[in-house]
Amino acid sequence: MRTSEESMIQMPGKFMKIGTLFTTLFLLGGCGVPATPGELIKPPSSEASLERDKTSQEFIKWLPDKAQLITPMKGQEDNAISFGDMDGDGIDEAVVVYEYSKNKGYTIKAMLLRQENEAWQKISEVEGFGYGLDYAGFFDVDEDGHKELALGWSLGEAGNGLDIYTLSEDKLKLLSKKAYQGKFDLR
Repeated sequence: MRTSEESMIQMPGKFMKIGTLFTTLFLLGGCGVPATPGELIKPPSSEASLERDKTSQEFIKWLPDKAQLITPMKGQEDNAISFGDMDGDGIDEAVVVYEYSKNKGYTIKAMLLRQENEAWQKISEVEGFGYGLDYAGFFDVDEDGHKELALGWSLGEAGNGLDIYTLSEDKLKLLSKKAYQGKFDLR
């Protein structure tokens, strides 16, 4: 049996061992490995990139609270904003697709904006469907000289759905709707 004096003498040794163990674990675990200089260096932003970021911020003010822009899986340079002239005035309109929480799920919408007096204004909005956005872009599908808006919605294992909208009296009107797998044909 140990005496209380022997136990008192061995306690600092135990504390030293425990302290050494914790110090070693702390030093080995740390707060993560610091980034290397190569990871911290980023290429300079181009003027076009800076302008696109500024424009994105203008569009974000039109979105509902807690909405997030959706970038299409296919389309214009992995950008969440697509541009095209739908009304034939020589000035591009813009479409942004976003999702936001609504009740027990989320809703996907596409919003068309027009630049008026150097500011972007919301023109029209349509509700999407499916799980995400496969494609967003502008084409003159019916060859009338005005571009239509093509929105490809991801439907999961069921494939994809393509909606084609025309602009009529400042409203997006559904021109056609069809299913597609992989690539789609707009003609």
